[in-house]
Amino acid sequence: MSAGTPIPAPGLPPFYGSPALLRFPDHRLIGLREGVDFGFARAATAIPLVASEFVHVQRSYPIVFATDEGAAPLAVTGLTAGQNLFVRAEGSWTEGDYVPSYVRRYPFIGMTPGEGEAILLGVDLSAPHVTTDAVRDGARPLFNEDGKATEVATAAIAFCEAYAVEHERTRAFAAALESENLLTGREARVTLPDGTEKLIQGFRLVDEAAFRALSGPTLETFHINGWTDLIVLHLASQQAWRGLVARAFPAA
Repeated sequence: MSAGTPIPAPGLPPFYGSPALLRFPDHRLIGLREGVDFGFARAATAIPLVASEFVHVQRSYPIVFATDEGAAPLAVTGLTAGQNLFVRAEGSWTEGDYVPSYVRRYPFIGMTPGEGEAILLGVDLSAPHVTTDAVRDGARPLFNEDGKATEVATAAIAFCEAYAVEHERTRAFAAALESENLLTGREARVTLPDGTEKLIQGFRLVDEAAFRALSGPTLETFHINGWTDLIVLHLASQQAWRGLVARAFPAA
């Protein structure tokens, strides 16, 4: 996210090039390579979040909301388009900084054949993590010879199921913000070490004055649902813009 940099557009989710529903025997040889780094997220200037992560995320990343109808919460990870300041040159995530669950879930994704149906496991076939021949490449298989899911696949679907629950909770939170007209377009002016300013646009924040003006019953609803806590964490996270500047210009 930077001056003129849009929030990821609708379509394929960020990172995913060829997501497919895993099926046996079609994908019987599919495997997950060991030791794959976070290079796939190197160009992600903003990463989707779920509500339960706010408390961890706000320590390192500004939390903002997308400008589209869904108002998805995002962790800002860079000041310039195509830049993630938290992925090192060798592909590791910066030590001590929380890795968003959206990143940790990849290359897997929960998929539902139809509305109300159980979540099934999908995988991005184009991911560097994934091989079409686990035996040949010494990777961890996703299916046993009898077609049952391995421990790797079982853990992945459990993660995806938990993520889906949090995603729905997060959607409800964002919808409430929209319904109460609490989100407003903002721009961040960050002062660079040379004294110049960089203007960052294309996101929304909670209007603090509008939040404080909520009626008693509405505020009670927000409190019961844990949304007031999320708003406070979101507002507190704006202090992290300074940290992004420090990362972008470490020698200044």
